[in-house]
Amino acid sequence: MNAGPTQRFQRSTHLVALIAEVERLATLVAAAPADRREELRSDRQLPAARASLVLDGARMETITDAATAEATVLGSALDVDAGGLATSTASRATWLDTLRVLDDPEDRVVGALELLGVLAADDSDDVVDTILTDTAAALATLHRRLTRGLVAADRAGALRELDQAVHDGATGRILYLTAAPDTLARELGLLTVWTASAGVREHGLIASGVLHLELLRLHPFDAANGRLARAAARAVLRARGLDPDHLAVPELALAADPLDYHEEVARTLRRRDLTMWLERWSEAVADGLRDAARTLGVLPTTPPARGLEFVAANEQFTIADYRAEVAAEPEEARAELTALLDLGRVARVPGSRGLRFTRCDDPVEA
Repeated sequence: MNAGPTQRFQRSTHLVALIAEVERLATLVAAAPADRREELRSDRQLPAARASLVLDGARMETITDAATAEATVLGSALDVDAGGLATSTASRATWLDTLRVLDDPEDRVVGALELLGVLAADDSDDVVDTILTDTAAALATLHRRLTRGLVAADRAGALRELDQAVHDGATGRILYLTAAPDTLARELGLLTVWTASAGVREHGLIASGVLHLELLRLHPFDAANGRLARAAARAVLRARGLDPDHLAVPELALAADPLDYHEEVARTLRRRDLTMWLERWSEAVADGLRDAARTLGVLPTTPPARGLEFVAANEQFTIADYRAEVAAEPEEARAELTALLDLGRVARVPGSRGLRFTRCDDPVEA
């Protein structure tokens, strides 16, 4: 079926199972006490922001938290124009007020601005209601927040005018070419039409994955397109009740293998079929929600005894191996493996379409 302006996908068995899995986990997370959800969000917002930057190839060694980032930007601004800022309390009120004095900032300042931009985008709940119904405006708002202090004010939220390609940072090879600048207005218009029509009727997990992929393909703006794609996809998840309190944090799972994340985009564009991309994205969302639910103590804790015995004897295996060993029917095997996933005893091998698993020798305890 049509997924977006240029893509198609199939509702594979694995994708359908992931949709049900994400709905179940999101419901469990939303039912946890509000104060615990808020505390967990506070704990996970920074790691998720850093992971999003890692996926864009950013170096984050010098930035440890938001307070450090703000201090870095403010300190750099004061070094540049100490007299002018020191005499003005208003000018020193926030790091944003100091950006006007920065010119060719150091890498550590760029890193700080990038981090603060991602955090600002994550806090942009005001775009949740319009991310599907007025996508172009919501994207422009997110981009301005992501790039505050990084690009000229008149370029923030403005369509890209130069060619861009996505590269492997280690080797420099081109992974895929993005849309030509002279096609961006039309392409973004088509995407906006899709989100406001088919997108609002589609399941939130699929709509978020399509928007994510399309923004990576288009690269509509001068900079920060990767983190924009992830922020926009997360906004769709929140709009559909699938990312309670910003706890899905799929960036953490995706950042476990940044190169393969981008190569999956390249493979998807060559195939012109989103099925495996949507499965990959959905697995990352499910992983994040499962980890949140486990931390909040709202997951079932009764493991299948025969499953534990099997996993103890097998480091890596397929669902077919599991079925053959324990004599389980397909749905029974999936249910038992889901229970083992919930308990942190096994993990899915990304990109295996839910068919391969690996044992977690150090399962995470709630």
